[in-house]
Amino acid sequence: MRFFSLRNRKGMALLLVMTTVAIMAVIMLELGYTTRVTNAMSANYRDEVAAEYLAKSSLNVSLLRVAVANKVKTFELGGFKVPSSVTSLIITLPFIFPPPPELLSFGAASDEDLGLGMRTLLENIKKKTNISKVGFFDQSISSTDALININAVPLSEERIETFKEQMKAHYISKMQEDESFGYRNPIQEFDRVINNIIDWIDPDSNSRNGGDENVYYDKKSPPYKPRNFSIPSMSELHMIDGMNDELFDFISPMVTVFSGASINVNIASKEMWKTIDGKFTDEEITLLMDKIKQEGEFASEQELKTWIGQNTKIVVAEFNPLKVPLSFVDENFKIEASGHSGKVSKKIICYVSEAYSKLLLEGALPSKTAAADVTPKIVYWEYR
Repeated sequence: MRFFSLRNRKGMALLLVMTTVAIMAVIMLELGYTTRVTNAMSANYRDEVAAEYLAKSSLNVSLLRVAVANKVKTFELGGFKVPSSVTSLIITLPFIFPPPPELLSFGAASDEDLGLGMRTLLENIKKKTNISKVGFFDQSISSTDALININAVPLSEERIETFKEQMKAHYISKMQEDESFGYRNPIQEFDRVINNIIDWIDPDSNSRNGGDENVYYDKKSPPYKPRNFSIPSMSELHMIDGMNDELFDFISPMVTVFSGASINVNIASKEMWKTIDGKFTDEEITLLMDKIKQEGEFASEQELKTWIGQNTKIVVAEFNPLKVPLSFVDENFKIEASGHSGKVSKKIICYVSEAYSKLLLEGALPSKTAAADVTPKIVYWEYR
């Protein structure tokens, strides 16, 4: 009996040891898993913070570029002025920091072919900045002055009529490409929506379609009132009576709340050119846009008219019958500044527009352009 009792005790001890080892193994596996998850979360949080600050750095560099371009616009020496195409390049040139080797290669066949001290320059940049250790940032800056400022339209009846005629021309151009668009959105309904846009922003409560504009919105669920002032965001157009997704997608590429009072013809789209003057053919617009891209931007309205007289069938004296205000410089910008660290990217989208802040605060356009030596001021921004 003693033999069997001793053997049973040894078996129990072995079983206890094996159970303990198994439990410890499970605990160690759980600790290892928890540690890996914690490390991954910490690394992700680190990259998120780094990406956010890289995006902010990118934004500051973007504002500096805009300020430099504004300063260059005022430079004059012996009657010489820096061409607008040069100032536009300062702003619109894509920017990445730290720059990758291929950006500095200037056509070199390989990294070994980098000359003119470019390789040394790149290495010095990486050594003297901490940015390359945590990630990089990039940015793009585009002008918003190729669009119609919807907030400026109700400032005068002349602007209102011009806007309505431009939208009508835009509608007709769309109809020529897609007849079904007209069946889904009849011209009468389109005109009503355009009037509703104006009514939403102008200060009175009279509807341009007849009656009281509040009637349409009192029937909504829940009811609400038109703003009757400048709108802060394009998304507010969705609240306008009669606006559907298709009409919004059709109208929104032509308008903005972040531009000045005129259209910069040097960056105008094909669709915008057709609203400026419907006598342009598609071929003439393509030729005009190619000229800007290959030979440089127009510096004045006289220079534009001279080109039109020489290269199109349009009678110069009859050009721009709606008298759409035209400009030849950029003053309002959209900035997309991104930061990248590890697998995390952060983007800041913001707008620099004196016209936007002036209209929202005072309901008027700036009487003069911003001083060139003043840092551009952000009027709207969001994280993506």
